[in-house]
Amino acid sequence: MGFGSRSMGLSERGSRRKTARGILWAAVLLICGGGGLAGPARGEVYQFIDAAGVVHFSNVPTDPRFRQVRSPAAVIPLRPQEIHETILSASRQYRVDPALVKAVIKVESDFDPQAVSNAGAMGLMQLMPATASTLDVQNPFNPSENISGGVKLLSYLLGRFNGDLTLALAAYHAGEKTVNRYGQVPPIEKTHRYIQKVLAAYKTYRGKEASQKSIYKVFSPNGQIIYTNVPEQYQDTRRFRVGYVQSP
Repeated sequence: MGFGSRSMGLSERGSRRKTARGILWAAVLLICGGGGLAGPARGEVYQFIDAAGVVHFSNVPTDPRFRQVRSPAAVIPLRPQEIHETILSASRQYRVDPALVKAVIKVESDFDPQAVSNAGAMGLMQLMPATASTLDVQNPFNPSENISGGVKLLSYLLGRFNGDLTLALAAYHAGEKTVNRYGQVPPIEKTHRYIQKVLAAYKTYRGKEASQKSIYKVFSPNGQIIYTNVPEQYQDTRRFRVGYVQSP
């Protein structure tokens, strides 16, 4: 999303456990300018460490010291169904409604694993570099790592704000410290718009889930995998209920 303050979302909670590397990354300065919300774009992320040991990130390198961090193109993309299953798995692990996770991803990156915002936020759930480090996300362009880290952060924020979804989303967008400072949704127009968009998408995804039937994963004797809502017609195979199946 582009708000650098959000990168410190778990800093207080994990401060005692930070390694020297984590502390260094927490000192990130985003020098690509603006700092406001910008639509994600495909691109590369670059970094350099200055004489003071501060790590600088940008997707528009303007200094010869910048070196590419990771290439999104190097990551094998997941199919929509694989992304869906990754969301379900992370949602179960961190006890977050998968419809909410999908809503956040929709607004953050429109389900683009290679998305990079102008402020350097990366991947499906648009994790800032320092946030990714705090969440132990080694490769933000790996969909499984990114989604797991993003859902973990979302779960933490929901707990931090006692289940108040509006405040949790405000913190996800503008930063936990910013919400703490105001004691409410901060007076940032982009944050208010962000919350409205996520809540609207959340309502849509919850409606889709309510209308879905249970889908079963069927393993046929020849190794073929079939998804069906009428497993009774596959009496000679092994069947496992996997919930509904839909594209993000």
